[in-house]
Amino acid sequence: MTVQMRLSGDPEEIEVMVKVLAVVFQLDGSGRLYTNQGATGVRCYLTARIPNKHDRSEPSTPDQHR
Repeated sequence: MTVQMRLSGDPEEIEVMVKVLAVVFQLDGSGRLYTNQGATGVRCYLTARIPNKHDRSEPSTPDQHR
């Protein structure tokens, strides 16, 4: 199962949220932060997958948030 995610908010809060999500999900994406247009904060796009039981040994996060 795979879903596309868009996180939006304060850069530091997004970084924390990505680390929390990485505990449960396998995350793919650049981890690049984009400035929100017409709103405050930034946004980040990720792909989240539920790892199979053999892949759960270490969290996987986008490169910028490691």
